[in-house]
Amino acid sequence: MAEEQQEPTAEALKQRRKREKAAAKDAALGIEKFTVEVAGVFKPDLKQVMKAHGINSQQEVHQLLLMNLIAADFETQAWMLRCVTTPYEITEKVSRELYEKSMAEIARDPGDDVIRPSAEDSMMQH
Repeated sequence: MAEEQQEPTAEALKQRRKREKAAAKDAALGIEKFTVEVAGVFKPDLKQVMKAHGINSQQEVHQLLLMNLIAADFETQAWMLRCVTTPYEITEKVSRELYEKSMAEIARDPGDDVIRPSAEDSMMQH
């Protein structure tokens, strides 16, 4: 015995029409979704920039950046697209954890000879 198909509620039909109307309007205006995934480490800095410039929407930031990039000449685009390293200082805790995991991996699979830095070498780096 086949299950009966449940008819959508009036509210569901209303919401569907609303979505279809919005999609048609967006299509007429040439608007499409564009998903951007970024590392979470940028969020505090982005919020600070947005606040400083009176921008309330991340979407507005992305649109402004894209419009400015597209409108720029080739050299300016190249300058805008260069990779700028964000200064980041690793914490002692993370450094120790990385070291311990590295040593565990080396113990599991020694591979080539491992030369551990002496305390004197570590002092010279600082």
